Amino acid sequence: MKKLEEYSPTELATIATILGIIIASKFDVDQQNVVANFLFSVAQSIFIIAAQLSNLQAKEEAQNASNVNTVSNSTNRDLQKQIDELKNLMKDFGDNTIL
Repeated sequence: MKKLEEYSPTELATIATILGIIIASKFDVDQQNVVANFLFSVAQSIFIIAAQLSNLQAKEEAQNASNVNTVSNSTNRDLQKQIDELKNLMKDFGDNTIL
């Protein structure tokens, strides 16, 4: 049997349709409503879990990006400081060679 992620969208829709027909044929209308509402509730729980996981992953990625930006900004400041120091050294060297 394939893993879930190996099925195409069309295959999943076909399997869902077939299962729906099989389940519906086993029950009367009232039982079909109970089963359908139960499965809908299960699906809602899965949606809530998936949404929260997505939310937490997005926050973690944003935090990681923020940390990278902080390190980058710090590195940029250090490099700018070194450039300024080199400019001053070059200026001092130029001032000393003219005399």
